[in-house]
Amino acid sequence: MNYRHVFHAGNFADVHKHVVLLALLERLTRKPKPLMYLDTHAGRGWYDLRSLEALRSDEWYEGIGRLAEHTPQTDAVRRYWSLVAPSFAHGELCYPGSPILAIKQLRAADRLVFVEKQLEEAYALQQHVRRRRGVSVVHGDGYAALKTFLPPREHRGLVMIDPPYESEREVGDVLRALTFGLRRWPTGLFAVWYPIKANTQAARLHSALRDSGLRKLLLLELSVRPADSPIGLNGSGLVIANPPWQLDAEMVPVHEELHRALSPEGKGGTRIEWLVGED
Repeated sequence: MNYRHVFHAGNFADVHKHVVLLALLERLTRKPKPLMYLDTHAGRGWYDLRSLEALRSDEWYEGIGRLAEHTPQTDAVRRYWSLVAPSFAHGELCYPGSPILAIKQLRAADRLVFVEKQLEEAYALQQHVRRRRGVSVVHGDGYAALKTFLPPREHRGLVMIDPPYESEREVGDVLRALTFGLRRWPTGLFAVWYPIKANTQAARLHSALRDSGLRKLLLLELSVRPADSPIGLNGSGLVIANPPWQLDAEMVPVHEELHRALSPEGKGGTRIEWLVGED
């Protein structure tokens, strides 16, 4: 696979995904007991938005670039911006990926495991996090890592499943991974990201999850273009398994704020609903 996240770093989907990620970690850290964070597709950690790859797509202009001109209104967006903004100080244009944001949010007693399949990306991430204790970078298959690291000895934590969706098999792989993960750790908190495009991929994922027998699956979607727009990525979605209490209500104003900031023309919209309830 030739996927490199630097082409998409800091775009509106990253903003959406990372705002939710930090909100979930903040919920978990309200309790003093240590936790584990497992990222199955971690990437390289830091992305230079002045690199040729990032400048080729310029996707960050419609993501973090727009948010930089916005005054945060909700706690979740303020939390996110407080961790991202320093990377733009003194003329720098770097974007922190989910591993770096998780490190910034979590505590010294918490354990972090980052899995990355591409050797070059895994090595870069290892260099970025080598001074932080309690962090492991694994070069390997993120799906296979679920068997290795679940259930966590801390009995608390979050698993982020964020594949590139380059392959038609990815929907099936995600379904199997989430089903397997919840079988090994039924009370675990899982977040699965997926792209929303004009094709049927997101709908197929939703249908497969509804038919899976899994319970307590919350849908969080943010779109900045109409669903039938043929131009690339129209929206960003997350399925949260075993979400914290009242996360659905908490995320409504957050998504409304993100939509206003990231879609100034009002295109697209938000969607927050239970894909599968508890019963």
